Amino acid sequence: MSITRIMTDIPPAQVNFVIAVIGADGGTFERTDQPDGNVTIVATFPGPNLQPDMPVLGSPEARWMGIARAELGVAEGGPGASNPRIEAYHATTQGGTAPDSVPWCSSFVNFCIEGAGLQGTKSKMARSWINWGGDTPDFVPGCVVVVKRGNPPSGHVGFYVGRENGRVRLLGGNQGDKVSIASFDADKVIARRFPA
Repeated sequence: MSITRIMTDIPPAQVNFVIAVIGADGGTFERTDQPDGNVTIVATFPGPNLQPDMPVLGSPEARWMGIARAELGVAEGGPGASNPRIEAYHATTQGGTAPDSVPWCSSFVNFCIEGAGLQGTKSKMARSWINWGGDTPDFVPGCVVVVKRGNPPSGHVGFYVGRENGRVRLLGGNQGDKVSIASFDADKVIARRFPA
């Protein structure tokens, strides 16, 4: 068994250092240049008893995580523009398409879940995922994680990909105005959900 780490938004000047560290730890990597000039690296390390951050290939959750990973780097269009790809995420929810200025983390999760052939919540609201599927007793690679943000109904939702220093790493939309992997305080997690 191996462990996978996804690192995004690496400045070009630091890429060689990151690759050298991966090699020193016995890992292999795949590099993807992001549209903004930064780099995403997916590193895989050997480890007989380590739990992978990403779902096992062939597992049901690997279907939606494959879709989510393929969207890494999709970003908002900027002032006066709206990215049609993010509008497509919104199209999977009630009320249909909307500009990328409308919060879109839940729309992104719906897009990935439905692309995997499952039923999402059809809602643009992050907290709509609190009652979706079933609860997981712990973080499972690929599970849907809802994070407290402000007062209800505000929140954030993404897919679990790992932990670091008391924080959880989520692959999600509308994280820094793009699809990315970001860290959130574990004590702000209000739901961990998996298909029933």
